[in-house]
Amino acid sequence: MKSDGHRPQRQLTVGLNSSLKLIRGGNAKTVYLANDCAGHIRQAVMEAAAGSDAVIDESKTMAQLGAACGIDVGCAVCVSRKQ
Repeated sequence: MKSDGHRPQRQLTVGLNSSLKLIRGGNAKTVYLANDCAGHIRQAVMEAAAGSDAVIDESKTMAQLGAACGIDVGCAVCVSRKQ
């Protein structure tokens, strides 16, 4: 995940419900799951991703994901879409 510090990536979808929809629809390329997110969020994402070919990246915290997405709060999950 790259960010220029000024703009969020346009191909990122932020939030649990929107991310789950992309994952379940087979449109997720990479799922960025915060390593400090709540257990119920982790479980929902992992269950949805189990049948997909999406890559799961758990290397960032909620604060780091929020900053990378260009939002002022933490982000538990975001997804990059397939092109």
